[in-house]
Amino acid sequence: MMLYESTREYFPRLNLRAFDPRRAELLSVEQRATYELELFSELSQWNRPSRRYPTAAGVGQREKRWRLLADEGLELAHVALQVLQPDGGFVYPLDGPMERLLTLAQGGDSGAMCLMTGLIRQVKRSSLSAKHSELAMKWLKLGAERGHAECQLQLGRRLILGEDGVTKNAARGLALELEARRDGYAHDVDGLVSHFQQRWSNEAINLTALYCWLSIDAQSRLTDGPRNMLRLLRVEAHRLDSEELIRLTSQLENAHFSLQACVELSRG
Repeated sequence: MMLYESTREYFPRLNLRAFDPRRAELLSVEQRATYELELFSELSQWNRPSRRYPTAAGVGQREKRWRLLADEGLELAHVALQVLQPDGGFVYPLDGPMERLLTLAQGGDSGAMCLMTGLIRQVKRSSLSAKHSELAMKWLKLGAERGHAECQLQLGRRLILGEDGVTKNAARGLALELEARRDGYAHDVDGLVSHFQQRWSNEAINLTALYCWLSIDAQSRLTDGPRNMLRLLRVEAHRLDSEELIRLTSQLENAHFSLQACVELSRG
């Protein structure tokens, strides 16, 4: 056990209860979708505080919650916990969990198709093989084609940023991202933020869209993005002596944007 404690990230995780597939059969389609959204919304923040878990004790609370989701029948939560341990910050080998996700994906589980890349993003590159990345990208694209919002936003982000071997195509990436947001997926908006930052201008529509996504980001992550943008706008308004920009800054500061409002602002 002492050897395991010192080298645990090289061995499969031991302290997890076996998954009960009978519980998965009891989950309604609606409940499963709700649980998947919760899991995916926290995945990129698995080892640090978030809006949902804002305190130092949050990582432990996330661990308990993911275990509960697994006990309720969400196998994706069980697989995520086989790789990631929120309450310790440990990352475990991908091989076994990826094999299980492949089996689920081959059986038509779109969520499993998305979780492959979601987990790979959290693993050190030195621990990844080309096989892992190629397999995950293949299924990510298929999951996006099947209309799963998590796959759409992950692929959309890569298309906007031109990352992970994906050729940059901002228009297609934006369309995929916005489709995912229409389904209520409000996390991991860094691709959208980057897209509108690149379109920075003093035009109200672009500035409003950027601020809108920064405010959505702040609803899931602990970030000062909206406040920092307002500060920059005030500096710019002062430099240009622009009453119009001062008014827009004030309007943004007092606005409360919904996810769907941001989608509508971004369609142009």
